[in-house]
Amino acid sequence: MKKSLLRAAFVACLPFCAMALGVVTTPAVAAEKTPTVSKSISKFISEAKKANDAKDWKTVIDQCKQAQQVSDLTDYDKYLINRFLAVAYFNAGDHAAAALAFEAVVKNPATPVDDRKYLEVPAMELAAEGSNYAKVIELGKIAQQDDPNSADVQAELSIAYYDTNDYADAEASAQKAIDLSLAAGKMAQYGTYQVLAFSFDKEKRTADEIKAFELMARDYGKPDDWKYLLDFSLEMLPGTNKANREIAALDLYRLRMITPAPWTGQNYAEMADAAQVQRSWGDARDALQKGKVAALMAQVNSDAKKDQPALPAAEKLAKTGKELANVAEGYYGYGQFADAARAAQKAVSLGGPSVPEAQLLLGMCQVRQGDEVAAGQTLAAVSGDPALVRAAQLWNLYVSRKWGKAPAAAATH
Repeated sequence: MKKSLLRAAFVACLPFCAMALGVVTTPAVAAEKTPTVSKSISKFISEAKKANDAKDWKTVIDQCKQAQQVSDLTDYDKYLINRFLAVAYFNAGDHAAAALAFEAVVKNPATPVDDRKYLEVPAMELAAEGSNYAKVIELGKIAQQDDPNSADVQAELSIAYYDTNDYADAEASAQKAIDLSLAAGKMAQYGTYQVLAFSFDKEKRTADEIKAFELMARDYGKPDDWKYLLDFSLEMLPGTNKANREIAALDLYRLRMITPAPWTGQNYAEMADAAQVQRSWGDARDALQKGKVAALMAQVNSDAKKDQPALPAAEKLAKTGKELANVAEGYYGYGQFADAARAAQKAVSLGGPSVPEAQLLLGMCQVRQGDEVAAGQTLAAVSGDPALVRAAQLWNLYVSRKWGKAPAAAATH
């Protein structure tokens, strides 16, 4: 698994921290307090700096190579030489040589701490570009000593661990990168979330993989994030109560309708089947129309034409929570969200075993009406049947993504 390298423009402008270019004229003890370049290479370094400023990378490399031939170089001399070489090689297109120079800078004891910390991630990225994942991990461990709370370092480590089949450490580093980023008010790179999900997949930890896709849907919300989250969630819906599981399945397809998740003909056919089981002819008709399943349209259209006009009378005659919930399901399928919310609210007020279904449907209607505050509260209150609770959680995740409300629980491992 590869991650895109830093842009050349970024590497080209890496600051040269503490680059004292004066000639050593004081005793060695004073030089140790304030490192300066040795007199024997000062001319080469000065010329390298001029060439660097002019973006003349060939001259930078030539001057630094001459400096490398001088005997008795100090660690600080080597730091300066490799610091210039790292940027020059990168911009000249020799990333393999740049990787070696960056590594030398990171490992040099004379490298100023701030500069080393600044260069550690680029050094790791260059090592990764060369598929040298052992080196990425080695550099990452150095970087962790400088800053154990760097999300970028953890992200790079997660990819290296994944590419060396160390899925446990990949998961740990990816989750830490995500957590650190969120704590700083940022989002981790998308690839970090992928590492987390793919590592769980490699270990066949489906429940944790789903939680990783929850994070991806919440924080990025890309079409495939929702696709995999909803596909996996449908497969894993609890089946304690068959009827409630069927209701929850339809509600997940309804959720899919308002996310960017891609659809297949099979998805539309499955939604139509789920809707017909609930006698939600409006949902069935919508799915068949979008899926262009002409063979079944005639019957569903006929049923919908009879059903929709009868709903107001059915609502007035309803005596139980289940009867009202059924009416609310019907209204929802025709896009009559205010009517559906009203019927669902009545069902909730009557109490009984249909409350979770009605409460879930009420929250869904509030989502469709744009009342995110009420939707979040209603969906969070759904309890009882695990399939319905799961559907409510996923709808609430959509609220989180769309309106930036309380996030879903982080993936655990």
